[in-house]
Amino acid sequence: KVIYDRLDALAAKHTTTAETFNLPGESYEKRKIQVIRMTSNVASAESADKPLIWLDGGIHAREWVVPATMMYIIESLLGEKEPDKTDQMNTLLDKYQIVIAPCINPDGYEYSHEEERLWRKNRKPSGCKSNKYNWFGGCFYTWCYGVDGNRNWSADWGRVGVSKDPCSQVYPGKKAFDQENTRIVSEFLSPHKDKLKLYVTYHSYSQLFLTPLGYTTAEPDNYQHHLKVGTAVVAAIAQRHGAKYINQRSAALYPASGDSADWVHDTLGVTDSYTFELRPDENSWRVG
Repeated sequence: KVIYDRLDALAAKHTTTAETFNLPGESYEKRKIQVIRMTSNVASAESADKPLIWLDGGIHAREWVVPATMMYIIESLLGEKEPDKTDQMNTLLDKYQIVIAPCINPDGYEYSHEEERLWRKNRKPSGCKSNKYNWFGGCFYTWCYGVDGNRNWSADWGRVGVSKDPCSQVYPGKKAFDQENTRIVSEFLSPHKDKLKLYVTYHSYSQLFLTPLGYTTAEPDNYQHHLKVGTAVVAAIAQRHGAKYINQRSAALYPASGDSADWVHDTLGVTDSYTFELRPDENSWRVG
């Protein structure tokens, strides 16, 4: 609610460049997924025809730095942060419509704040641990909750980097898009695929810029383009913030089927479909 209230307040302040709306549908626990759309002359019919940039975050509940980063990006685009970049931001808003969903797993995000800090998945009941049921139709061990939203998309769904155990952190669901939150986002993006020019999903951690594909180590046909983009992105981050990010293909981190960036790349045909792993870096857990 705090995030959505802030989005509404920003839209109310920046009436010519921002509007908020809920994606059609509700999460398992009946929450909305709210987005903010930013572009110059946002209320005009012409603005809806501009090329589309989509950014999302929060699909993994415990990665709290991600929705916070989403909000910082939004406020920067609207001139609330980084005033030295106002001209560049306005140039982007003139050319593109930018839609940002700070948290596409609101149920899990809420649960990670109220009940279990390191909760990763959503909160939909998923089945019995190890798929073992007793004679009475209940669970032999315990009942499980949640599906890993970043394993639930249809790109190579269910093959690698997943578990069939409903209690697993990487349980992909019973089939692709059987989770409300992933289906809501995919159904919004699909009709806009011809306008969608850039998709970026944000996670944490390890300070990585990940390019397609995640489910295979084979290089995609557009690999050279991805390499060029990734090299430029990590160089820009280092120049601006002095932070070291690594550019690599997603599968080099670990192979995983069913992630959102691969679905956008493969199914929607968007070449520029990427994943950020935000701070901290991969060595931050070390002591001494």
